[in-house]
Amino acid sequence: PWGVATLAAGLAVEAYAGHTGTPSDLTMPSGLTTGPAGVLLGWVLTAVGLALAGPGLTHLCGRLLQSARPGALRLLAGRALMAEADRIGRPLGVVCAVASAAYALDGLQDPAALGPLTVLGALVVAGCAFATLLTAAVESRQARSDTTAALLRLGAPATVLRGAAVLRAGALLALFGPLTLLVAALAAQPLAR
Repeated sequence: PWGVATLAAGLAVEAYAGHTGTPSDLTMPSGLTTGPAGVLLGWVLTAVGLALAGPGLTHLCGRLLQSARPGALRLLAGRALMAEADRIGRPLGVVCAVASAAYALDGLQDPAALGPLTVLGALVVAGCAFATLLTAAVESRQARSDTTAALLRLGAPATVLRGAAVLRAGALLALFGPLTLLVAALAAQPLAR
């Protein structure tokens, strides 16, 4: 709940700062759009909110996969998501925040106006966020290795385990993809005026 509240507060601060019509008191580096300083504060709160809400949303994905009379594949995928929610949720929330910021800035600014240091900084931030998510995914796979080995010893086909992994990734993409686009659209609105 704290992540969702922080996310909502960040979006509200952005909307209020963009709606008040105050003069542009924040100059972004390398020719990016200028705007009120409250918009930057709103973006920070939104990013923190997505990072805090990531584990809860990942747990929710696992719970939704198991709802309505699940089969073995959905049950296995849902239980794994619920168990890994703390480990992969925060990096997934950070990736969602970075992707939404990139999507929002892409709609606002001509890419040719960006300086080389701004592009380099954006690439470093995005690369670190994705590397952290990849590291968390590898760690969760290693933590599941004993369970996977036990399922294989019991005769579970390897295709079921691969199918559960694809189902987990699809469920996370189905939740975090639209959330990223929604947050990006709401974050870009104050500066688009």
